[in-house]
Amino acid sequence: MEPEVAVEAVLFSAGRPLKASEICDATGMSQTEVRKALKKLIATYDDRASAIQIARTGLNYSMQLRKEAASYSMQFAEKDLPDRVLRTAAIIAYNQPILQSELARLMGSDIYDDVRALRQAGLVTGKKKGQTWLLTTTTKFSEKFGIGSTKKEEIKRWLESQSKQ
Repeated sequence: MEPEVAVEAVLFSAGRPLKASEICDATGMSQTEVRKALKKLIATYDDRASAIQIARTGLNYSMQLRKEAASYSMQFAEKDLPDRVLRTAAIIAYNQPILQSELARLMGSDIYDDVRALRQAGLVTGKKKGQTWLLTTTTKFSEKFGIGSTKKEEIKRWLESQSKQ
């Protein structure tokens, strides 16, 4: 079997972003083989102008829909978080780091449940700051939404570009 086929199968079935080392473990291939296969797969999907792409976020790789094609899948995709919770996530991402108490002042006390859901989903993390939490997004947040970066400024630019669409 071609290395690209094995790597593609692993990415397709994983359902989450994977580090190259995890792909190595799953396929029994070396880091060099996996990286070459990833480069080939990325080029293949790009050359085909496929709806699917192999995306890299930080050290992780995932198979996902290109954002131009994502709107076609929305009617079939299941939401794992309610819109209210997603709005809270967007506000945290745009204003991060933000104090949970400030967020509650802006949005109301319902955000405490939203933040709990976001933390359980691994999308937001917090550091204790006095009586409240200082909230920021996680790498998983960037991976889930296909942002391509974990830098606060780039996340903010991505959110601004999404709001214009």
